[in-house]
Amino acid sequence: MRFGVTGMIPGDFNEIDEQLARRIAELGFTGVGAHLAGDPAAVTPALCQQVRAVLAGQGLQIIQFWGFYSSLVSPDESIRQTGVRQAQAILALAAPLGAAMVGIRPTSMNPLGVWWPHPDNYTPATEERLVRSLREIAVACEVHGIPIALECHVTTTLSSAHAVRRIIENTGSPWVKVTMDPVNFVDSLWSAYHTRTLLNECFELLGPYIVAAHIKDVYVENRHVVHISETIPGDGLLDFDTFFTRFEALLPDGYAFIEHLPESQIAQAAAFVNQKLKQLGISIR
Repeated sequence: MRFGVTGMIPGDFNEIDEQLARRIAELGFTGVGAHLAGDPAAVTPALCQQVRAVLAGQGLQIIQFWGFYSSLVSPDESIRQTGVRQAQAILALAAPLGAAMVGIRPTSMNPLGVWWPHPDNYTPATEERLVRSLREIAVACEVHGIPIALECHVTTTLSSAHAVRRIIENTGSPWVKVTMDPVNFVDSLWSAYHTRTLLNECFELLGPYIVAAHIKDVYVENRHVVHISETIPGDGLLDFDTFFTRFEALLPDGYAFIEHLPESQIAQAAAFVNQKLKQLGISIR
């Protein structure tokens, strides 16, 4: 397994410097996830070369790359097509940055946020629009030689391992893959308390399509009605023995990324991961 982190690379790539790269490397990471905050067209070839050189100087590479785009599931065809074009532009920028893959979120029918729930996220019509968008984005994957890795969540059309597999297979494209993020599939108290069962289902159904993993934990809050939240790896309910063992067996050279943590908590998370992998006899490459 290889070890990476998201959230430490600033959205403005002009702020990436040797000091930051050194800080990331000193925490034991060799891969990073980067989320561009602005317009891909504003990132010049010279800046791409600079970013790659600064990171490479500390043995780092951008593995997962994200950007912003309009809804891929909107019933307004002009909005959906804009989202597809914007996602294709992110893929075009990923190539000179040396990124291994582009993360694609499914967006939402909720106008208040791309990750927020909406009843129409689960309709056949919304799923069909997402499949169509992914097929069109995959055209750019073919051009640039970079796959897309779907970001999933129970609040979205990519709400379960069954749904994700069906959607990937319906695209008919070998460029459409998925990031294994089991916490994002926890949709009930039962699944929160039975993460081994959830993990095994996810790996069985999605194994052929997994290209990376995200490391975080989950816990149940003691308040009404039901509140299930993320937490620092090791502080929650996720069965990391099963998670890491199955990921290592599937992708021994694949990257697993710590995510959704402030920098002040990343060292604690990294220490837990290193200790757990040592217990399991899994080496970090």
